Amino acid sequence: MSAVDDVVASLKPAISDLAEYLEITQQPQALAFFQGVQRHLEAVREEDDLLELFMILSTSAFQGFTLDPFAAMMADRVLAEAQQVAHAFSADDDQVH
Repeated sequence: MSAVDDVVASLKPAISDLAEYLEITQQPQALAFFQGVQRHLEAVREEDDLLELFMILSTSAFQGFTLDPFAAMMADRVLAEAQQVAHAFSADDDQVH
């Protein structure tokens, strides 16, 4: 399994749980956005696809919907994980840590 596949496998449950919660709690605008994120996640095959997905996720604060506190916490976890992955993928291999 590649690193990209690992990231997809890691993000899938969190995004799926968030979408399920948004559906149950009847937050249709947020649900539509995160269902779009799910579709993009399903199409990820390489690092560039992940970058596109992370760019889409980064626009969540500007979509005009308001999340309830629990949904906001779930979304924050997804965004934090995406940020960690993006940082790891962008790390300079020549840099000594």
